[in-house]
Amino acid sequence: MTCRSTRPSSGHAAIASAPDTDAQGHAHEDLAVYLFEAVAGCWVERNLMNDFQTEEVDVAVGNDRLPEGLPILPHVVLVECKDWSRPVDSRTLGYFINTLANRSVEVGILIATTGIAGQAVGRHAAALGIGAAARGMKVLVITKDDLVALTSTEDFIEMVSRRYLRAVASGTIGLP
Repeated sequence: MTCRSTRPSSGHAAIASAPDTDAQGHAHEDLAVYLFEAVAGCWVERNLMNDFQTEEVDVAVGNDRLPEGLPILPHVVLVECKDWSRPVDSRTLGYFINTLANRSVEVGILIATTGIAGQAVGRHAAALGIGAAARGMKVLVITKDDLVALTSTEDFIEMVSRRYLRAVASGTIGLP
């Protein structure tokens, strides 16, 4: 497997220079697409709406579960991107978990620039992960610091695989 750099300077520059949070969110979606398409056996679809136009999926990832890709994850993973100056709150996390449940999807990845609310103290939003795990769903959180630290596709694969393992073993959310 060829090691592809996952540190596209244009990706981080696009996020930093975006004029508002919507544009920053779209830049994070672009980066998520780039990262998953770099993984062997993964492909993506973007900005998919349900029939009622009430729920949007930022990035849907198809996963062939190749040994050199992400064999630990299921065949479908949904990705939500939030570029907020504050941690993602429990209401937003709960909505994402509901979106996963409505689609019978086992794994969701939340790319949250500053993490989730209560991550360090009290773990308010993370507590929702207990209910999600009991229903067969895992949520993995990826932060801006995680993205900046990536240097290769292998780094990304290892990070996602470890977050999934943490979510399963802890019975809650796969946190950094």
